[in-house]
Amino acid sequence: MLVTPPAADGRTGRPARPKVAVVSTGGTIASVGRDRLDLTGYPEVAEMRAVGALLAELPELAEVADIGTVELPNVPSHALGVDGALEVGRAVRNLAADPATAGVVVTHGTNTLEETAFLLDLVCPPGTPVVVTGAMRPATGLSADGPLNLLNAVRLAADPAARGRGVLVLLDDTVHAAREVTKSSANRLSAFRGGELGPLGFVEGDGAVRFHHAAEPWAARGTFDPDAVGTPPRVDIVVSYLGADGALIDAAVAAGAAGIVSAGTGAGYPTPAEEQAVERAAKAGVLVCQATRVASGLVTPRPAALADGVLTAGDLNPWKARLLLALALTRTNDATTIQPLFDR
Repeated sequence: MLVTPPAADGRTGRPARPKVAVVSTGGTIASVGRDRLDLTGYPEVAEMRAVGALLAELPELAEVADIGTVELPNVPSHALGVDGALEVGRAVRNLAADPATAGVVVTHGTNTLEETAFLLDLVCPPGTPVVVTGAMRPATGLSADGPLNLLNAVRLAADPAARGRGVLVLLDDTVHAAREVTKSSANRLSAFRGGELGPLGFVEGDGAVRFHHAAEPWAARGTFDPDAVGTPPRVDIVVSYLGADGALIDAAVAAGAAGIVSAGTGAGYPTPAEEQAVERAAKAGVLVCQATRVASGLVTPRPAALADGVLTAGDLNPWKARLLLALALTRTNDATTIQPLFDR
């Protein structure tokens, strides 16, 4: 599908460009290295370019959209907490609510990009396109991928076909759903992959946006108000492994966790010792969500477990299940009320 041309400007006769807001949060896309071959040591330089400097290197954007900018604190994404991600959510939600905004682009570090994108999907009602992008190489790197990722993210956000699809992620020409996407390589430009159905589409070399299928609807999308959740409670993740004894689950309870995501083996199976620790946690009033440590697949519903206060994560990975559980706990700690938010 080609990018839909904007309506003509009645004063000039030229097409009126859509208005796209770019929200900058830092990350590799804005990072400065020691030289053009510094593709790995740039975090030690600890310098990031302002969003204006990134946009100045992309005069081609003027042909795509009228750009407005919001600069939030520039940090490496692994230094961002849930409160910081909610700050991004508030900014994006407010921008997207403006009828004059055709779309919103968020630049973000790739380490936790999938988590912030998922959180945005929880707090931004589907409608105005929201696109999260980043880069695997710093802004000063030889053959940096950030500029084209940013240009294509704006193309995507400005395209009417992106409306109503939930939050999208764009890197390496590829469009993913925020709910499905995950970082699958620490180094490669094609670091992100979608769920078992693959990407939603692509931004082609000529700027055309093509969707192959729609993002599936789900109950939790856009249902949380970031201004209403306050500071979410502590939710920890415990990953199972051969011979795990449950001590980490007990430690999470002792640390004051209101919820725990148990990343079990296979289709969501903790060790017997961990199962006993989960039972102790549930009796202590801690809500446990059973997920899997496996890269794809799902944990199927378990009615008996739900009756004991243990949720199942479905096809959400542990990091995303943690965020959904944390936000859900700001409303209720009733497992039967929360479980539908995890279901398709």
